[in-house]
Amino acid sequence: MLWILRNGTREIFRGSYQGAVNTAERMLACERSFHADGTERTPRLERGFSLVPARSRASERAAV
Repeated sequence: MLWILRNGTREIFRGSYQGAVNTAERMLACERSFHADGTERTPRLERGFSLVPARSRASERAAV
């Protein structure tokens, strides 16, 4: 599945979920945290950033 990382309406990254999260993390736009058992929680993106599947309605609306 392809994912799109956006900042506002600007596309920053298109590719795998892990690649998008890594890109956001390098940009200091993502905070990762873990549960006590070591599993990862959902990454938190800074305000203005969004991570959506490439074929979702939200990605289509943001592209317009």
